[in-house]
Amino acid sequence: MVKLILFECRKHFLKNSIFIAVVLFSALNVAKIYGVHEGNSLLSSNVTGPQWKELYWDMYKNFGGTITNEKIGKLMAIYRPLEDQTADLTASTAYRSPSTYLTNVYEDFNFFRWCFVNPMRYAYDYKSYAREVAAKARENVSFYESVGNSFESRKNAVIAELFAGRAITSFSYTEMYQYYVQYDFSALLALLICLYGLMSVFLSEKETEMDTLLLTTKAGGAKTVWAKLMASALFVCTVCFWFWLVDFAAFSVIFGSREAASSPLYALEPFVNASLNVSLGTYAVLSAFVKTAGILVLCLAFLLISCFFRNALIPFMIGLSVAFGCMYMAEAFMGSGRVLFKAINPFVLVVNRELFRKAEFVPLLGYPLPSYVAALLFAAAWGAALLGGIALSARKNAWRKGGRKRVALDV
Repeated sequence: MVKLILFECRKHFLKNSIFIAVVLFSALNVAKIYGVHEGNSLLSSNVTGPQWKELYWDMYKNFGGTITNEKIGKLMAIYRPLEDQTADLTASTAYRSPSTYLTNVYEDFNFFRWCFVNPMRYAYDYKSYAREVAAKARENVSFYESVGNSFESRKNAVIAELFAGRAITSFSYTEMYQYYVQYDFSALLALLICLYGLMSVFLSEKETEMDTLLLTTKAGGAKTVWAKLMASALFVCTVCFWFWLVDFAAFSVIFGSREAASSPLYALEPFVNASLNVSLGTYAVLSAFVKTAGILVLCLAFLLISCFFRNALIPFMIGLSVAFGCMYMAEAFMGSGRVLFKAINPFVLVVNRELFRKAEFVPLLGYPLPSYVAALLFAAAWGAALLGGIALSARKNAWRKGGRKRVALDV
C-alpha cells in the first residue's frame, strides 16, 4: 500500500508545473506580507517615517517586559506633559526642538500614545475587565437557574470559568501577530494550488481510458482509490504547511520580532473575548492545523466533483465556484450572531480567527458546545460524507466498467 501511495504521489504531484506554481506563489506571498508591513505597521518608514522604529526599540528597553508600577510611572511622566501641551493644539511645531524625541511635540505625543500608552493601558486594564465578565457570568448562572434555563446557565458557567484569572502581566510588541492572525492571502494561494493538483487524481486514468485496465490488476479498485486519497491528503498537507511556515517566517523577519509568542491570545485587542486561554505562539500552531483541516475538507469536495467528469476543465471551474461560494458564505455570516451558520461552513476553519475571537456556543442536547468544536465536528461530518461519496462513485464506475468488460467478452 505504501508503494502504491508513493506511486500516486509521483504520478500526480511531482510535476514541474506544481513546483513552479509553489515557488511563484510563495514569492507572491512574501511580497504581499511585505506590502502589509509597509502599508500598515507603525514602525514602517512609509507610514510613520524611519525614526519611529529606532525610537520604539530604544524605549522598549525601558517599558517592555513585566508591567510594573515603576514602568507605568516613567511612561506617564513622559506622556502627561505631551498630552497637556497638545490638548489645545497651541503647542510649538518647531522642527527638531531639543526637548522633543522626534520632529515636534505632536509627533512625540502620537508616538507614545499609539506605541506604548494605549497598548499598555489595555494590558493593565484587562485583568479588571476579565474579572467583571466572570462576575457577571456567575450572576447570570444564578439567574438562569432560577428561571429554569439550563442551557444559558451552563453557557455562563463556561464563560465564568474561561475568564476567571485572566490577566496580561507583560508588555510586548504584538504588532506582528496583529496582522499575522488576520492574514488570509496564503490560504487562497494554497487552495488554488491544491485545486490544480487534485483535478488529475481521478481524471488521468479516465482521459486515457486506463481506468478499465486498472480493474483487472491486483492493486486496482478500492486499493487504488484509497491510495489516491492518501496521496492527495499528503499533498494537501505538504502544500498547506509550507505556506503556513512561509507566513510565519516572513512575518517574523519583515516585522522584525516574534517575541510576543508567550503572550496570551487576548493580548490582541480584537481577541478581548477570546474563546481560548492559550499563548499567541500556541495559537499560531493551532490555527495552522485548523486551517489545514478546512482545506482538506474542501479538497475532498474537489475530488468528488472530479469523479463525475472525464476532463479537468469543467470540474476545475466547478471546484473554483464551490470554493468562492464557501468564502462568500463565510464572509456573509462573519461577525453575525448566527453561530450555527458559521460553524457549518468548512471554510470558517480556514479563516478561523472568527471562531476563536469570541466565546460563542452551539447548543447540543442542552449543553453549550464551543463554536470551534462545533465547526470541527461539522468538518469531520462533511469529510466523512465526501469520502463516502467518492467511494460510492468509484464503486459505480467499477461496476459500469466491469459490466462493459463482461459484455465485450460475451461478444
